[in-house]
Amino acid sequence: MRPGAAHLRPAPAARTLPPMIHLDQVEKSYGGWLARARNRVVPALTGVSLNVPPGTVLGVVGPNGAGKSTLIRLLLGYLHPSRGRVTVGGMAPRAYAQRHGVAYVPETPAIPRSWTVEYAMRFYASLAELEEPGPAVEAALTRVGLNELRQRRVGTLSKGMQQRLAIAQALLGDRAVMILDEPTNGLDPEWVAELRGIVAEWRAARADRVALVASHDLSELERMAERVAVLESGAVREVIDLRAGAHAFPAYRLEVESTPDAAGAVRACFPGAVPEHGAPLRFLVEPADAEDLSRRLAELVARGVVVRAVLPVQPTLEERYRGSVQGARGRRGKRP
Repeated sequence: MRPGAAHLRPAPAARTLPPMIHLDQVEKSYGGWLARARNRVVPALTGVSLNVPPGTVLGVVGPNGAGKSTLIRLLLGYLHPSRGRVTVGGMAPRAYAQRHGVAYVPETPAIPRSWTVEYAMRFYASLAELEEPGPAVEAALTRVGLNELRQRRVGTLSKGMQQRLAIAQALLGDRAVMILDEPTNGLDPEWVAELRGIVAEWRAARADRVALVASHDLSELERMAERVAVLESGAVREVIDLRAGAHAFPAYRLEVESTPDAAGAVRACFPGAVPEHGAPLRFLVEPADAEDLSRRLAELVARGVVVRAVLPVQPTLEERYRGSVQGARGRRGKRP
């Protein structure tokens, strides 16, 4: 081989990592043999398929009764699917939790009120089988701002402080999976923002980590997650990739001055322009790319139209969520 030729070799193809969380056509119904005999079985999940690759923060949203709690209990191994397959790290969820542990923040922490903060953390550290719990306990309590309250009893803490304690215990141990069920419950705005940073730090510490966050706080999920699974009536209606939206060329809100036939000129330069309700000189336009936008704006200005503002418009997670749920309900309503 001639000198310097080695760097010309093609790089090996990137290996696709298997999903950390995998659900394949999972169904879960509540009710025993008597309920089945009386046709009173309650379906909670109906054919859910989902893959969560390593390094992902996945949000889960849906109306009350959509199946979020059932999904979480399946992933923790508290329940078994009626049909289909659930794996975490390639294993049955309960077996994975017993071997590797799962960081879990419940919606309502159930820490005994008589325990002190330090005793509670050392108890959870023992469950995590930490050989030297002291440094880990101190680091976790410091991160959630409770290190100075180690001797306080849990029952004397505010709801927000108890939630922060639940977050602290989830930081104990070197886990690859974290499940958070309504984790902002009781937190003030400052600590909601801190939670976002805590999850990001936790995920960044290991490339294989996965966090699943079930929440009704859509604006916070939009800041925290890369993807969001929309559950409705026990089914995944859509998985919204929030990263893809950042790379797509957006629609624009175009506002012009009131000049003769300004509206007609906008429609001529931007076919399909939609005027905003109650604002005849503001339009929603959808150019193909930056070059197309510049060309059409130049043509509009050449027609004597004064452009007041051009602002990008990205649909929010709330708008996309509502569209997904309403679309699913509309499709069901059309069935014979």
